[in-house]
Amino acid sequence: MEIKPIYEFLVWDNCNNNCKFCFQRENPRLFNQDGRKMVLDQTIKFIDSDQFKKGSHILICGGEIFDNPKDINILYDFFTQIIDRMNDGTIDLLYLNTNLIYENIAPLFNVLDMIRDNHLFERLKFTTSYDLVGRFRDKPMPITHHLPEEVMLDNLVSIKKEYPNIHIVTNTILTKPVCQKIINGEYNIRDWMEKYQCYVNLIPYIVLDKELMATRNEIFKALNIVEKQAEGYVRRWIDNLDLKQEKWLYIYKNNEWQFVSCEWDEKCGHSVNFKRYSDSGHCFVCDLKELFDDIL
Repeated sequence: MEIKPIYEFLVWDNCNNNCKFCFQRENPRLFNQDGRKMVLDQTIKFIDSDQFKKGSHILICGGEIFDNPKDINILYDFFTQIIDRMNDGTIDLLYLNTNLIYENIAPLFNVLDMIRDNHLFERLKFTTSYDLVGRFRDKPMPITHHLPEEVMLDNLVSIKKEYPNIHIVTNTILTKPVCQKIINGEYNIRDWMEKYQCYVNLIPYIVLDKELMATRNEIFKALNIVEKQAEGYVRRWIDNLDLKQEKWLYIYKNNEWQFVSCEWDEKCGHSVNFKRYSDSGHCFVCDLKELFDDIL
């Protein structure tokens, strides 16, 4: 089976949230609305150019794409063009990343309506994020006065209710607090997946704040517990991490698309970023394959 590449377009760093572990907040690329429209137009031009391999996958992410309700029209125009290219075969799969921490969900629902009306949910990879620390602030949201975590979870439930055929993946970073809560029985991934009808994808913490960095022992102990909670989870998860799929990341900077993908380790064939999950210098995926060799 051919594994198609993913073109990842990091369109802007604008985001109303301020995650503790976010690298983009260090030196953000912030655009006004005219600038955001321009970047979306440039994304279409890239896809229509010789730089894009027809039939590939694309990922659209920020910053955050959907947290500014004033962008509803430019997003509608942009995703209309994306769907046209999905229908004619230029684009195979569409990956969408959004944090769901916003009270006006109309811009997102507008896009999901288009996906539904074109019968494209099987070709949509919809991803959000849920983290036990570092993501959700204690300050209430301005309109509903609900806490950001409540808003995110309410949006997650609303999406599944409105679009029952959508497949949702929720990324959770393996920070120290997450590992500890799994070990202590305070966070059960199987129960969480059943409650919110989505798949939890654990991802290694690429260290920015060492206070959030779990030890290798904590990570592996937590993963053993996850496997007991949801038998078969770890094998499927490692197979996905081990997938040799080219991911070409572009950011729009200085009026052009800049290629910024990280390098791949020539020895093991995994991203060099996987070596940043601990101080050991070991590859995260290779460590997992060794540790869970008996179930792979």
